[in-house]
Amino acid sequence: MKKLILSVLFLTFSVMSFSQTFVKKYTSVIAEKEGVMGNWQDTSVTVVFNEKGTGDIVFYYTNDTTKRFHQIGSPSEDKTVSGEPYQIISCIDNTDGSMVAIQLFDDDTTLRVLIAKGYFVEFRK
Repeated sequence: MKKLILSVLFLTFSVMSFSQTFVKKYTSVIAEKEGVMGNWQDTSVTVVFNEKGTGDIVFYYTNDTTKRFHQIGSPSEDKTVSGEPYQIISCIDNTDGSMVAIQLFDDDTTLRVLIAKGYFVEFRK
């Protein structure tokens, strides 16, 4: 019974982290496509999670462009091969309807948008 209660509390906390509105800012970006890593570039992007309670994750760039993803499903937690904990959630890109996953690392410095196998964009503080 104790394990069941702890599991429910853990699941509730995990879902709440993406169901509440919060903001992260990032200052650098890199992309990997087909296994080829690009170079780090300076950027200024503000990411709003669950904007206005809609379940959307919205990227605001300083050049007045936005990129919007709509959450589908519930977030889950895992660790990378090197042991870095993160939360991940499946999303739909509102631009073209493609499926992506957004990976938010627990160290509070890294966010990845996993677009396809071998293709991702990573933002860091």
